[in-house]
Parts: sequence; structure tokens; C-alpha cells
Amino acid sequence: MSFLFEEMTREEIREVAPSATAVLPTAAIEQHGPHLPVCTDTVLCGTVAREGAARANEHVPVVVAPTLQFGNSHHHHPFPGVLSFRTTTFVKAVTDVLDGLVRSGFKRLVVLNGHGGNSNPNGLVGQDFVNRLGNPAAVATGDYWNIARDALTGVMPSKVIPGHAGRFEAAMMMAVRPDLVNREALGAMSGDVHDDAGLDVGLSGAVVQVHGEWQAGVGYTDNPAEATVEEGRAMLEIIIGKVSDFFVAFHRSGHLD
Repeated sequence: MSFLFEEMTREEIREVAPSATAVLPTAAIEQHGPHLPVCTDTVLCGTVAREGAARANEHVPVVVAPTLQFGNSHHHHPFPGVLSFRTTTFVKAVTDVLDGLVRSGFKRLVVLNGHGGNSNPNGLVGQDFVNRLGNPAAVATGDYWNIARDALTGVMPSKVIPGHAGRFEAAMMMAVRPDLVNREALGAMSGDVHDDAGLDVGLSGAVVQVHGEWQAGVGYTDNPAEATVEEGRAMLEIIIGKVSDFFVAFHRSGHLD
């Protein structure tokens, strides 16, 4: 039987849901510079979710829902190629999908995120879904790169993880979908980029949003030309392993048993 929600029958879902963990990947369709496709976040998050679940299923039952491709990406609108939900729309969409999973019988839910703009909204969804709306579920929300961050620092500097369309994502896409990486555009790039695109000004514990900062930048946060397929493969293996471990640990944590 498949562990992908969309490939299962209603009876298969009914049977497995009460004892399984359901994973909802959240991503984005947005510009990733001249060198990466607008589906980058969707490809990477979906791959990590599916491969992580495949390994986790050797130990506990995990079902992966279809990736929510549209995210909270309004800060990228200075560039073409962006299909974004409003924050309120995104929150409602994630909440509605989780509601559908609970109605299908799942009690353990993981929202695995692959786009930075979704991180805070996902946290709010998890909090509201359980505490305000009173759903009989345990909800975990997290970014796949943060689940694996400590283990990744031996492969790539932490300051560029995840970045946006920089070395981290370029290396990962080289490993997962090399056919979608524009090597000619990548080769023409240099290190002269607008670091962090105005989202982080070095204030410890604070993130600052400044109007006009994305327009002033190039749409990527560090030099993607430094990426290699070898570090992409190494990071992908680490991330899949850590995410798989997270799925298993969450499932076995005793919530709602």
C-alpha cells in the first residue's frame, strides 16, 4: 500500500489513519533568481517529506499529504514568477487541510515546511488548531532545514542555511533536479549580492521587515555559484535522515496514545 495520501483509497485511509502520523509539506511558488525554477521550495520540501516518510515507515506508519504549493510569498512580488497566498489565506488553507486529516481519522499531524515565509504562520496554525479550536490532535510544525541544522554545519556554513536561492538551495536542486538548474546563469553569478535581502539586520533575536529592501536586491541572498552537487547530495542525505528520525520520534512520543 502506498504511503502517499493521494494514491490511497478512502478505505485504506480509514484503516491506517488512527495509528499513523500524517505529514503536510508546505512550500511556495516564487522566484528563485535567474538560475533556479519557481518550484524550488515545492520540489525540495516534497522530496524531503516523501523520502523521510519512506524511511520512517520502516518503523512507524507515516502518510504524506500532497504538498501545499502556494505559500506566503508577498515579499517576492518585486520579481515575476510569484503566486502567493495572503497570510490569512495561507493560515486558513493549512488549517482546512489539517481539519480534513483529522476528519479522516489522523490524530498525529506534522506540518513540514520548506519556505521561510510560512514558518511563523505554520506555528500559529498549530497553536490555534489544538488550543483555540480544540481539535483532538497533536500538531508539530517545523522547517526541514532547522530539524537538520546542527548536522548540516559540517557540510555548509550555517549562515547560508537556508538562505534564498543561494548556495544551499542551488546545491540541493543540483542533487534533486539538476535538469531544472540553469548552469549558464549560475556560472555568470558572483558574490556581489544583497545579503539576507533586508530580512535580517543583525539585531539578536529580531527580524526586521523594511519596505523596498527586496526591490533593492537581486532576489537571492548569497552566492549560488559556490554550490556543488556533492554538498547537495551530502546535505540531502543528512536532511532526509534527520527528518525521518523526527517523524519516528514524534510518532513514538506518546501524544494521544
